[in-house]
Amino acid sequence: MKTRILVSLFVVLCAVRQAPSQIPASDQNLNSKIRADMAVFNPRYRELLAPRKQQLALLAYQVAEMEAQGRKVTCSHQILTEARWFMGYTADFARMDQRINDLRDSLAHPEREALAEQQDPRDGSWGGCFTEWWERLDASYDAMEMAKAKGIASKYRFSLLDRINSPEKLKSYFASIATSDIAHTGHDSRKELNFAFVNLIRLVNAGEPAGYPWHPQLKQTLMDLTLNVYRNQDTGWWGETYIRDGKREYVDDLSITFHIVQSLGDKVPLLDKLATTLFAVKGLDYPIGWTDHGVQSNHNNMDVIVLMRASWSSMTDAQRELGANEIRRMLRWCLSVSDTSIKRSAFGPTRIFQRQNSNESRSSHLSERIRMPAPQAGPTTQAHFKNSLSN
Repeated sequence: MKTRILVSLFVVLCAVRQAPSQIPASDQNLNSKIRADMAVFNPRYRELLAPRKQQLALLAYQVAEMEAQGRKVTCSHQILTEARWFMGYTADFARMDQRINDLRDSLAHPEREALAEQQDPRDGSWGGCFTEWWERLDASYDAMEMAKAKGIASKYRFSLLDRINSPEKLKSYFASIATSDIAHTGHDSRKELNFAFVNLIRLVNAGEPAGYPWHPQLKQTLMDLTLNVYRNQDTGWWGETYIRDGKREYVDDLSITFHIVQSLGDKVPLLDKLATTLFAVKGLDYPIGWTDHGVQSNHNNMDVIVLMRASWSSMTDAQRELGANEIRRMLRWCLSVSDTSIKRSAFGPTRIFQRQNSNESRSSHLSERIRMPAPQAGPTTQAHFKNSLSN
């Protein structure tokens, strides 16, 4: 009898250590589902996408070469970034072709590269070589932070924000991007939702940009949308909702969850559920899990580490032990295997650490991660977390 009890206890402990929670069904096989949905929207999707990816890869190589020579490629980087988004998140081949042509034209006119760094007098935004509103919002946040650090005042009113500056407008905007019906629209709004959340949370909560007349109820509305409307209350994560076969599937998202937790700091509830889900999805690929095509990446590891740190005080002892082991494993991989100089993708080589003049509107995300405040944990759990990094 005692033997059977001990064996049962051992099995339970192993289950806790190896599989902290079952993976939600909607989180499984996401990337293959999206490709299938795109093919339903356009049966020639794969056939039409392949040559465009090849064209963009050649242009991406030219951008990288010019950047390596120390030449300014700010505008070209923005066009390249957006072209990649169209290819990765839409079946809009007309817009893909337009952005490919725009990139060729940009590379042929280096005198236009600086346009991307100038404030647009029409709406006060930066990121002039982007065409999508949320991309310009992201580029503008970076530019405003740099200008503020240098003590430089904006020349023009930042009216780019007017389209969401009321509770009704904000609710309508998020409703339009929080759910994707790819099979009928050929459009996945996941990345826009990610960027909209992080940039609007940072701007609205801080009351920035200085002097902008935010609606007095906008902050409360945004927090309600973030914490109550568009959060998975069962997993503690955020993500896009997809419509398939008439049903709604909420998909947890590592990057969106990281950005929101990083932006809100210690204002996030349900951290115990967040931690349990974090360990459960470890074996899945991005954008849900920790890996890209089954391989670790510094980018995803950073997201995981920040989420561990934020939820550390809400973890069980077993989860903290598991987390400490994972941190040590990631640190060993980073120091012994990781290649942080050049990353190759289907669209050509891209530098992980951008040169100063590239301004691909991503540098602030890395710097914000580094400034992530410590979680409000007791001295024991804080010490355990710090020790896990050095062991």
